[in-house]
Amino acid sequence: MKLNYETTRLQLLICNEEYAAALLDFVTENKEFFSPWEPRRLPAFYTEEFQAQVLRAEFQAILRSAYLRYYLFLKEDPARIIGTVSFSNISRGEDKSCRVGYKLAKDYTGKGYAEEAVRRLLTEVHNDLSIHRVEADIMPENHPSLHLIERLGFSYEGIARSSHEINGKWTDHLRYSYIFAHQ
Repeated sequence: MKLNYETTRLQLLICNEEYAAALLDFVTENKEFFSPWEPRRLPAFYTEEFQAQVLRAEFQAILRSAYLRYYLFLKEDPARIIGTVSFSNISRGEDKSCRVGYKLAKDYTGKGYAEEAVRRLLTEVHNDLSIHRVEADIMPENHPSLHLIERLGFSYEGIARSSHEINGKWTDHLRYSYIFAHQ
């Protein structure tokens, strides 16, 4: 995998700790917007040092091919993070699978940025890591995310009961998958 990709409107970058201030701005500005969909965050999460630690840990996981997170930047504003796309639980064994997650800053939703970024990165994950299956777990009430994943061609598989702890409560998620055709 490369450290950066481009789409028509976006730069997709793997960031190092030099981006900690930009990441802090992103999570702080969108704290309330993200809170219904994420685990509880301790106050330390909203510090530059914590975000630098996150970026260092992500980079170490990337080096082990266990995890990928790309940060989304508009080409005309390359200093401001507007979203992320991550691939976790990367398995290069017999199942060749991973999970995709994404989030977009409130002010940038509904403009097709997430679809543009995820679509490009799905292709790269498949080509570069030989991933065959990508899963996505989505809360039933997260309608924008459900619409996005369906537009991307993911198929509904069922309900993962009590599968994710969100805001201190175990929640059901709808499980979707994308299977790449054999070549």
